Amino acid sequence: MTSEEAAGPHGTGGGRALRRRAGHLYGLVITGSVLAAAPEGRTLGRVALAAVATLAVYWVTESYAHWIAARAHLGRDLTGPERREVLADGLPLVAACGVPALVLVAEAVLGVEQRTGILLALVVNVGLLVGVGWAMATSGALRGWRRAGAATGTGLLGVLMIALKLALH
Repeated sequence: MTSEEAAGPHGTGGGRALRRRAGHLYGLVITGSVLAAAPEGRTLGRVALAAVATLAVYWVTESYAHWIAARAHLGRDLTGPERREVLADGLPLVAACGVPALVLVAEAVLGVEQRTGILLALVVNVGLLVGVGWAMATSGALRGWRRAGAATGTGLLGVLMIALKLALH
């Protein structure tokens, strides 16, 4: 086995961790955009389902792109374990919408009005983005103002989604 093959289908040993970490952030941004674009009159349950379905489509698309890129890079078909690795590496993208989707379902059960429910889910999404930004900055050895700035910048992506929601509806 070559060193490239030992590194996995992404071609680098760090590729898996990088894709998984980025998937959380990317998934939250996509979730925010689904929430922001949710049309008036949709039930909160349908909005939650739309978020999960959208992220699932992104996961399939991204996994397919990584699959064919890895195959082209390695010059061979992927093995069964490599295929499973490519699919598993993209799951954080879908998992990122889990908390906002659960918030929407809980709000639906509690009878929260649709517009209020979506805005609350967007606020939760912003909090998750700040947390992911903080964790990534910490892992990247940022300290002090740089860490806070990175977390704030990541959270601002969610604030932009709230502004988009308010501008659209």
